[in-house]
Amino acid sequence: MLCRSFRVSFGLVIALAVAILCNIYLVFLLWTGGGPQSDYHYEFTVPPIISQEAPIKIKDSGLNLNYLKNMLNSSTNNVDKTSSSRSVISMMNKLKRELKSRGAKTVDTLGSSSKWVSPIMLIPSFTPELGDMIKYLQTSPITRASVPRVGTQLKVMITLEGGQKALLKPQWYDRHHRIDGPDVYSGADRHNGEIVGFYLSLLLGMRRTPVAIGRMINLTSEILANADRDLAATFFKNNQSHSCFYGVCRYCKPELSVCGGEGDLGDLIESTVILWLNDVKLKSNRSPWQRTYKKNVRALWETDDDFCMKLQKQNKVFRLEAGKRRLLDLIDASVFDFLISNGDRHHYEIIDGYSEAAVLLLDNGKSFGRPDLDYVDILAPLYQCCVIRKSTYKRLEMLESGPLGTLIEELTLKDSLIGPLLTDEHVQAINRRLGKVMRTIQLCAQVKSWDDVLVPY
Repeated sequence: MLCRSFRVSFGLVIALAVAILCNIYLVFLLWTGGGPQSDYHYEFTVPPIISQEAPIKIKDSGLNLNYLKNMLNSSTNNVDKTSSSRSVISMMNKLKRELKSRGAKTVDTLGSSSKWVSPIMLIPSFTPELGDMIKYLQTSPITRASVPRVGTQLKVMITLEGGQKALLKPQWYDRHHRIDGPDVYSGADRHNGEIVGFYLSLLLGMRRTPVAIGRMINLTSEILANADRDLAATFFKNNQSHSCFYGVCRYCKPELSVCGGEGDLGDLIESTVILWLNDVKLKSNRSPWQRTYKKNVRALWETDDDFCMKLQKQNKVFRLEAGKRRLLDLIDASVFDFLISNGDRHHYEIIDGYSEAAVLLLDNGKSFGRPDLDYVDILAPLYQCCVIRKSTYKRLEMLESGPLGTLIEELTLKDSLIGPLLTDEHVQAINRRLGKVMRTIQLCAQVKSWDDVLVPY
């Protein structure tokens, strides 16, 4: 028994000694480079550093603009799908039912629309009277035209038969005109952008934009004949004997006048008519993401990647918690504005008297200036906060299969009296921008997580 134990112990010692010798020999080979492959050596290597700006990896922070631009430029995401999903088809059928006129009487249409507005939306989620309101705005006789005293650019307040007021914005540019100014907010308002904005708000489920439609207006018989003294004083005839006017506003002057068309158009002008919110008191607020509108002077949000995080800590209105909607509304607005390339939302309006009223999507004229440019900084609330409503994300995801630009074309061509509102280039730009919105949300989910990015309220 003792001999057997001795043999086992001796065997273990021999095995351990052999193992130690083998390891010593291996270290010797690695150190000296010996063996058959004498010209080969081992190194401890460090992974190469990629020369690109990375997003801040902090849970409460978002994406850096330069990083985001690089990622969007290198993205191959294509949203120009060939067929719409069943969800899109169902949604479009529902919208078309709303947009179809039922031939209601004016008094009934106005009576119904007076009950539309609530603290969180301007148009209810399903509005059978919407088509009748559109027809009313397009065809009802004008009984008065006056100076609206709102905004900085040319517009006219008109009163339609039945007493409903509407804001009229005239055409400044043809569809193919590109705004060549240095800034996203350069140029005068694009009246067609107001109409597209209205239909886009319906598609996005953000019913916070007033009804806006296209209408041909006769400057002489419809506006001048019903104009108040201040407005009438700005009318004149040009060298072609066409009626012109320049209105009363900050930037209104004779050299920036609008004139009736040539040839068969006579004194007709193309315009947008926007439903005025009668008896609704609005409160205007400065946007945290307002631009400075000064050359070479940048706003704080343009220089501080942690702007959104600090904003939430400094002002409880913008905190991200159940029952508070302001920040999420502004993020919704940034997506809406990016799709139409509106970089001029320096203020936002809410219905006065309600602490948690929705951010309204008003004054969308500074849109569709350049179909070839995407001003990614319009999305600053989204990529700096890196949160978005889950319902908004799901709607955007669904609209990818439209594609969205085509859906807008389909709705606006049917309901506008002034023909196609967008060129093919602008339609494709909408599709491209939607792809960039979705890519931005995906990148946010890489910095945080999907549960942190998609907010359920």
